[in-house]
Amino acid sequence: MAKPVPAFTSTEDFFFKTPLYSVQQIDYNAAMKVFRKSFRVDGYCPYCRQQSTFVHRPTSQDSLPSTDEKPHFTGQVALACARSELAHIIVFHCRMASGLLQKVGQYPSFADIALDESKNYSKLLSSEDEAEFHRAIGLAAHNVGIGSYVYLRRIFERLIVNRFEEFKAAEGWSDGDFYGVRMDDKVSLLKDHLPPFLVRNARIYSILSLGIHELREDQCLAFFNVLRQSLVVILEEDKKKKEDLERQKQLEKEIAAFTKPDKELPAPTLASLGDSKYITKNE
Repeated sequence: MAKPVPAFTSTEDFFFKTPLYSVQQIDYNAAMKVFRKSFRVDGYCPYCRQQSTFVHRPTSQDSLPSTDEKPHFTGQVALACARSELAHIIVFHCRMASGLLQKVGQYPSFADIALDESKNYSKLLSSEDEAEFHRAIGLAAHNVGIGSYVYLRRIFERLIVNRFEEFKAAEGWSDGDFYGVRMDDKVSLLKDHLPPFLVRNARIYSILSLGIHELREDQCLAFFNVLRQSLVVILEEDKKKKEDLERQKQLEKEIAAFTKPDKELPAPTLASLGDSKYITKNE
């Protein structure tokens, strides 16, 4: 049985989130927009090293035939960063045949852009998590979906385990309360100490496990960006939660250290000020 081909959804998804050689179904009107029309699209600029808006201005009007409902085309699309249209350019080499669209090359490469973008999240990650997050993105960029899920799941698991070890003494938990139980039960146990997005979407772990054990490479790749972005949200919430706790602990420490002054100083009077410059003498 032939594998279903995903439909083209947007220029942003195709150019900035779809790995090379992945095939998408596209109709004639959408193909006209990609190859013959000017458009703007948001994506990560590897030159600015931040999210930006890119502009496409086709150099010719004959890239596609005007009547063929399933045109054949091989050529390039250049997207210029709006911050520097002459210098910050990403070039995509595309192939279209019988209503199917592919990226068959690009510069800078999909992997380079994805890995550069991931550096924005390094402050959220330990050195071990950062290395494995990069491996996950790199594998997905090279169409290795199942392997990318392995590394995302390891990061997810490590966050859960670390949080248990951090709070088990304060909460009076035993190792038996945590180790050996299902992930849903672990999340439920730790719900007061985990990012809210993770608690509400604990099935992320089940999806990662399903990808490793049952899904095909293309099925894993199709959902990789959702999982990657979800993990980033979890890490951002976790970082904020830690910062809030640290701020609260510092305030509690300062409040606990407060002592009442030994002697309350009297309010100043004219007599106590003597003949200082603040006293106006009547003549």
